[in-house]
Amino acid sequence: MPRLAEAFLLFDRSASPGLTDDHFEPDWWKRQSAIVGSAQGRGTVFFAQMGARVWALRRYLRGGWMGRINRERYLWPGLSNSRPWREWHLLAELRQRGLPVPRPIAARVQRRGLVYRGDLITERIESSTPLCQLIRAGRVTAEDWRGIGRLLARFHRHGVRHDDINVSNVLRDEHGVFHLIDFDKAQIVPAGAWLAANLARFRRSIEKLLDRAGRDFDPADWDTLMDGYGADAALRDHIQKSLQRRRNVWWRPALACAGCDLALGVTADFGFFATMVALVP
Repeated sequence: MPRLAEAFLLFDRSASPGLTDDHFEPDWWKRQSAIVGSAQGRGTVFFAQMGARVWALRRYLRGGWMGRINRERYLWPGLSNSRPWREWHLLAELRQRGLPVPRPIAARVQRRGLVYRGDLITERIESSTPLCQLIRAGRVTAEDWRGIGRLLARFHRHGVRHDDINVSNVLRDEHGVFHLIDFDKAQIVPAGAWLAANLARFRRSIEKLLDRAGRDFDPADWDTLMDGYGADAALRDHIQKSLQRRRNVWWRPALACAGCDLALGVTADFGFFATMVALVP
């Protein structure tokens, strides 16, 4: 059986003239002695020096139990609906709207049969620190919490639903300006109940980080964040109820987990058939 394999590149010509497949490979950058750092998340993000700028190289990877079975392959949804393509175009749109997000440089999709894997290159936000590091170091001021609230409000006013807003995806630069990163699966949608759920998720990520350190989240800090957001009493109450419902649920079997993305695909490669069920929290 012949192998169906295709590669697609999308890039900003003004930022990356002459871009090739090599630019997505950390080993190629290592051979140029251009890797200047890395960051750990679901996988490793490599930072590569490109002239006066630094690029962030990221491979799309699965998390959770499914990541142990199928780390980097996704069911083919069509090029325009692939994760790299969608995130690249969303970042470009958000930058046009003046929102503080990374500049999209390039996206790559490698398709084989009914599955694909993908990569994204963005420009690193220079001299920035993740919120998780600031919290651990006790370096988050009241003005910072207010600024984070304003940041989230800006995105929400534009209808940006980022379901992975957490303490690792909010960065503060050297000027005290906050940025948001990692827009995989994010989208622009009408306002709705997701706004409160979005904020509740962000609060849980703060509490989870502090809980690991044996510390409690000061309610006054959350109130300050909500003030910066401009939240009214109804929204604050909605968030609180969402948090309480979450705390009251002690069992969460994977198949019943709200927000799970279930995808069933069958792939063929050299006559070998593999069935994959992707359940991604």
